[in-house]
Amino acid sequence: MMKIYHKILMLLVVLCAQVNMMMAQEVKPEVVPDVWGTYEGEATTELFNRTSETKTPSGKKKMVIEISKGERLFTVFTLKDVTIGQYNFSSIPFKDCFLLPNNNKWNIDAYNNLDDEVTTKDKKYKVWLSGSIDKEKSFVDKDGNLELSFFLSFKEDSHIQYEFKGKKKSNPTGIDHVNADKKTPVVFDLQGRRVSKVGKGVYIVNGKKVVF
Repeated sequence: MMKIYHKILMLLVVLCAQVNMMMAQEVKPEVVPDVWGTYEGEATTELFNRTSETKTPSGKKKMVIEISKGERLFTVFTLKDVTIGQYNFSSIPFKDCFLLPNNNKWNIDAYNNLDDEVTTKDKKYKVWLSGSIDKEKSFVDKDGNLELSFFLSFKEDSHIQYEFKGKKKSNPTGIDHVNADKKTPVVFDLQGRRVSKVGKGVYIVNGKKVVF
């Protein structure tokens, strides 16, 4: 009986060791709050027809993309004020994205593709949109650079390919992170004096330096 007990105990120890080894070897996504915020830039667009397999350049568009914290370990990439065909959308979110460390930047990997019904800006229509992010061409870094390669489609026979390059807005959204927790930020100047109105310069916001 004791021999059987010891064998079971040893088996459990081996199984636990294997599970820990697998978890250690697994590539885990890294969420980097420093990159959260609003990015402004320009996207080169191209219309791809699946039926004829032809690509037609359709110019460049100014775009705004917001990076924010999602549920669990996900990061959300939200396209702001986007027009597709005759429809205009105030926001189109890629919800289930990971930030994967790669040297001094983070590749953007969409765990689930966009496949959802999105309401138009005027609230008149609900349009089923699909889309995907190319993680090999999409990254963000701590210097405020964002490159996002993705496509959007609302028709079966075609989609629009976007190649976005942008920079994080110069006015940081550090206070917004505090507001997200529904707390009033405490702001001091570098001399330690509490201020109620913030102008251009460096301030201490809840113990952290923030540039405005």
